[in-house]
Amino acid sequence: MRRLRQAALCAALLAASAARAQGYVGLGLDYSMTTAPMINFANMAVMNNNAMNTGARSRSKPARLDAPPAVQRNAQELARVFPASSQAAMTQAFQHSMDIYQQIAAKMGWQRDDLDGAMAAFIVGNYMVFANRDVPDEEFAAVAEQLRQGGGTRRLAEKQSAGTIRNLYEKSAMVGAFMALAYKSQQQKAQPEQVAANLRNSARENLKLVLGTDPERLQIDERGVMLVK
Repeated sequence: MRRLRQAALCAALLAASAARAQGYVGLGLDYSMTTAPMINFANMAVMNNNAMNTGARSRSKPARLDAPPAVQRNAQELARVFPASSQAAMTQAFQHSMDIYQQIAAKMGWQRDDLDGAMAAFIVGNYMVFANRDVPDEEFAAVAEQLRQGGGTRRLAEKQSAGTIRNLYEKSAMVGAFMALAYKSQQQKAQPEQVAANLRNSARENLKLVLGTDPERLQIDERGVMLVK
């Protein structure tokens, strides 16, 4: 029963925000001008092929975020890939996406500043756009747990500065929620074919960047992220 209430709350948050996202899907016009990944961290792959093929798990301490929040700056940096005339609106959209992510993470029962949750949102949001399908909360939770137990985010945190990991957390959460909202918005009102194609290309590049493999082989289910033949 608790899981059903939680799923209903998360769905309600996304549904309510999808209407607002329609205003940013002038979004559509912006995405038609770029297919570049929105996050550009070197060596950012957090899952390896073995973990995705087998669902392998290992015990690992979660990554910690020690740097202070920088939501506005990170939103502004993400918005820079858009035309100058749209950057203020897109900064607002990304900040709103961060708010939505934090609300959903709270409803999922995750701790605040949970890097694995943010990375799961990044993967799931982009996957929804790329695969053109919704991802139930149970599968979303499975991806987050797969990341926590796989230890990839912790290894990233050990190699990068506290500020870099804070930026990764916030940008991942923003982009993940943003893409999920874009998917929901497209279900309510179809975008022009070229706009939808460019949005999907952005999702493809984001998934390739973080997972280090061809997104065509990806499948998300109750086990988490898996590779298929």
